[in-house]
Formats: sequence, structure tokens, C-alpha cells
Amino acid sequence: MAGITQERMDQEADYFANVAATRSDAAAVDGERVAADPERSDHTRACAARAAEIARDNATEYRAIAEALREGEIPDCLDLDALTD
Repeated sequence: MAGITQERMDQEADYFANVAATRSDAAAVDGERVAADPERSDHTRACAARAAEIARDNATEYRAIAEALREGEIPDCLDLDALTD
């Protein structure tokens, strides 16, 4: 198995920071919008608020993964085999 290059790690870092985290941020904004909508049921609002919280946490985690990859580290949560060519 070939090792992962820093170039590939940087590409993955860009994905985590610019795609995955951005999508999670957008999901959080949408969840917060629904959670604040008085036309929605209490249950729907509560679910949306929780979903927004999870999306924010995911965005934070994606940015941390990106930072680690840029530093040349592979976080335990990533499958090394999926990253190698």
C-alpha cells in the first residue's frame, strides 16, 4: 500500500474545510430558521434546534480534521485506506 502524500492530505483538508464544513454550516442555519419559526409545532422546532446543534458540531469537527491533515496528521476518525491511491 502506498503512503498518503501531503498533497493528497491537503486536497482532503480543502474538502473538509470548504465543502463538508460549509454544507454543515448551511444545514445549521436552516435548522435554526425552522427552530425559530412560530408556525412550526413544538416538536418540529425542537428537532430542528437539535439538528442545527449537530450540524454546528459537525462543521467544527470537519474544520479540526482539515487542520490536522494540513499539519500532516491523519485523525483516527478517517479511514487511511480511503485516502491512499
